[in-house]
Amino acid sequence: MGFTSLAFLVFFPAVFLIYLLIPRRARAVWLLAASYAFCISFGAEYALALFLSTLATYFLGIFIESRKETQIKKLCIAAAVFLHVLFLAFFKYNRLQILLPVGISFYTFQAIGYLADVYRGMAAERNMVDFALFQAFFPKLVQGPIERSDSLLEQIRSLRQRELFDMQRIREGTVLILWGLFQKLMIADRIAIPVNAVYRQFGAFGGVEILLVTVLYAFQIYCDFAGYTDIARGAARILGIELKKNFMRPYLADSVQDFWRRWHISLSSWLRDYLYIPLGGSRKGKLRKYANIMITFLISGIWHGTGFHFLAWGGLHGLGQIFDIKNIKLPRWLKRVLVFCFADLAWMVFRANSLGDVKGMLLILFTDFRLRDYKGMELAVFEWVLVLAGILLVMAKDILEEKGVCIRECLFRQAWLVRCLIYTAMAVGIVIFGVYGAAYDTSQFLYTKF
Repeated sequence: MGFTSLAFLVFFPAVFLIYLLIPRRARAVWLLAASYAFCISFGAEYALALFLSTLATYFLGIFIESRKETQIKKLCIAAAVFLHVLFLAFFKYNRLQILLPVGISFYTFQAIGYLADVYRGMAAERNMVDFALFQAFFPKLVQGPIERSDSLLEQIRSLRQRELFDMQRIREGTVLILWGLFQKLMIADRIAIPVNAVYRQFGAFGGVEILLVTVLYAFQIYCDFAGYTDIARGAARILGIELKKNFMRPYLADSVQDFWRRWHISLSSWLRDYLYIPLGGSRKGKLRKYANIMITFLISGIWHGTGFHFLAWGGLHGLGQIFDIKNIKLPRWLKRVLVFCFADLAWMVFRANSLGDVKGMLLILFTDFRLRDYKGMELAVFEWVLVLAGILLVMAKDILEEKGVCIRECLFRQAWLVRCLIYTAMAVGIVIFGVYGAAYDTSQFLYTKF
C-alpha cells in the first residue's frame, strides 16, 4: 500500500476521520493500529520485524537509563548498537534471499539514535504505546525522515491534550501531498522510463543518451525521494504531527558540504551527530578529521546497499568533502554548476548495477559521443516535453524559495476560488499526465529498497 496506490487514497482519509471522532486518550492507540495495518499491507512478516525491533529498543532504553556506572552504561550502549546493526545486517546483507523488511534501514537508525540519546541523559520512554508509535508512525515508516526522540516523542505525548482539527494545517498538508504526488508521478516515474532503458542495456546506446539519462537520474531520485517526503510530511501534518524537512534545494548547493546540508537532511544530520562527532569530528587534527569524514561517508554508502558501487559512491562524496571547493574563489553560479556535475557523476556510480557498468558507460561517453538509439529510450516527444516542463517547474520553485519566496504562502494568500482552481488543476494534471500501469511500479519509491 504505497503512497501512490488507490488503497492508500482510501486508507488515509478513513484513518483521519476516525482519528477525529475517537476520544483523545485513544488517539495514539488508533494511530499505532493504523501504522501496523499499513506495515502489514506490505507483508505480515515485516510487521513482526518492526515489532521485535521496537520491543528490544524499548527495554534496552529502560535498562541503559537504569545503569548508574559509566563503564556499564558504555558496555550497554555498545551491545545495544551492535544488536541493532546485526539485526539490520541480517536482513539487508544476507545471501539467503530473505526479503528486506520495509523501512528497516530507517527505523533501525531511529532506534539507535534514541538509545544514544538515552545514554546521553534523556529519559527513556515508559509508555509502550507512545514508543511503538514513535517507531512505527506510518507516514515516515517506509523512507523516513529519520526522526529524533525529543521531537517526535514529545508530539506523540501531546496528542491527548491538543485540538487536532485545524483547517490551515489540513490545507497545508493537502498541498504538500499534491506536490509530492506531482513530483513522483509526473516527473520521477516518467524519467524512470528512459533511465531504466539505458542503464539496463547501456551498450546499445551512445554517449549522448548516457549523458542525458545521467543528468535525468539526478532529477528522478530528487523528485522521487523529495516527493515521498512531501507526501509523508503532508499526511503527518494533517494528523497533527510535524516531521523533519528532508530536502532544502540540494542542486543549488555551492559546495559538497553544502549539498549534504540540503540532501537527505535527516540521514546526513544523523550520521554527523551519532557517528562523525563521536568518532572525534574535527577536534583531533586534520588527518583524524579526514579519516572521520571518509568513515562516515563509506558507512553511508554501505547503508544504501552491498554493491561496491555504493561504497564507491560514499567514497566519492567523502573525497568531495575533503577536497571541497567552498574556499576557492569562484563565482557562486559556477560553484553550483561544478557541485551539480560532481553530484551527478556520483549518481551515475550510485545508479549503475556495478563498477564494471560504470567503466563501460564512461568509456562510451568519452569515445562514442553520438546519438545511437533515441527511440530505445521509450518516450514519445510529448512525454519529453512533459519531463522538461516538470524539471523546469521544480527548479523554478527551488530558485524562488532560495531567494526567499515561499510558494505555498503565496498560494494561501490567494482567494479561495483561485486556490480551489489551482488544487483542482494539480489533481487533474496528476491523474491525466501521471505515469500509471502495470509496466511502471508507481507504488514503489526508489528509497524503499534502501
